[in-house]
Amino acid sequence: MNNEEIVLKVLNIMHEVKKILESKNIEIEQKEGNSNFVTDMDKKIENYLKKSILEIFPNVQFIAEESENEIIENENIKLKFVIDPIDGTTNFTNDWPYATAIGIVNDNQLIGGIIYEILEDTVYLGIKNKGVYKTSIYDISKLEKVKTPIYDRSDIERAVICYDIPYGNEAFEDTLKVCSKLYYSGASLKTVGPISLDILKMALGKENRPKDYNLATWHLEVRAWDLAAVTCILRELGGEIIGKDGKPLSIETLTNPTEKITFIASGNENLRNSIFDKYKEVIK
Repeated sequence: MNNEEIVLKVLNIMHEVKKILESKNIEIEQKEGNSNFVTDMDKKIENYLKKSILEIFPNVQFIAEESENEIIENENIKLKFVIDPIDGTTNFTNDWPYATAIGIVNDNQLIGGIIYEILEDTVYLGIKNKGVYKTSIYDISKLEKVKTPIYDRSDIERAVICYDIPYGNEAFEDTLKVCSKLYYSGASLKTVGPISLDILKMALGKENRPKDYNLATWHLEVRAWDLAAVTCILRELGGEIIGKDGKPLSIETLTNPTEKITFIASGNENLRNSIFDKYKEVIK
């Protein structure tokens, strides 16, 4: 089975996620960190996705948010799924934008990314070397190719740049420092979230997202399941996502369930590097 076939097989199971979400008896639990929650919906969606994927691909590894302690490394397993059942749980409980995200890794390569933008009933999928497509959750058989954006804005001044508030106290303080640096450089800072959707809107660009696209997105402390799916989509559209070393995020980082990831994502290399320079001025 080639990469495209693998991604499309997973796409075919996404319609059930909407049905699970329609039964909105939500039970909320507090996780570690400020404003960090999990609901029964997170667990139901994750369990459904894992069960359905195993029915198609029996020998796989999951790197999933609500079962991170169950992860067992096995070098013989080539096919891996990096799952965030609800990216933006707090948003979900307040009817703000949220998403389901699945990154797909095969033989140590990021081959696919699927993001279901739930409030818009739209699914986006990136396939390595095949581009990015979108489809309605109501008819996932009809795929529409996404236009390749022109990422021509390269200056921080007056740029709409998205970020989010991390859960840890130290990361929060560092976020304020970076915000201050970017603010005094003229940036327009926005936080709506969740992370995967902020990066997705930026990746799609004004050609595909004229009403709410942004020019860059950054965050100081996230996990692999926040990033794997959208990284594939961003790269297929010509953008990149770098870490705190200024280098593109590696496959090891995007499949590591314990690493706390700092990232800067943008379609424009100069803008990405300028934000990184501001970050390095205050975070040593």
